[in-house]
Amino acid sequence: MKRFFFCTATFFCLISSAVALSAGSMPTEEQVAHIDRQIEELRDVKRGYEGRALWHENLAEYQQFESRNYLETRRHIELAHENREKAAFIQRKIDRLESRKQLLLKEEQS
Repeated sequence: MKRFFFCTATFFCLISSAVALSAGSMPTEEQVAHIDRQIEELRDVKRGYEGRALWHENLAEYQQFESRNYLETRRHIELAHENREKAAFIQRKIDRLESRKQLLLKEEQS
């Protein structure tokens, strides 16, 4: 699971650096549209992580009262926490893209 997250995060980092390199050759409207598409894709990924976190939290709540499922409950709590961390990481990327978009729009107005 951690390897998958690392691969996904690396993929998005490579995409954003490729966009940054090619940003000089794109008109501002295309850059903003591209950033908007990236933001939407990242929001979808974030929703997936948040949904998985909720699912694991619900399972943990359901199983916490069964004494035989202590380890299973603990595992679901840890998985929920990992998914919340991944969603927070994605949100930071979204925030950076939003700020870059605002900067591009300000530059265009000047």
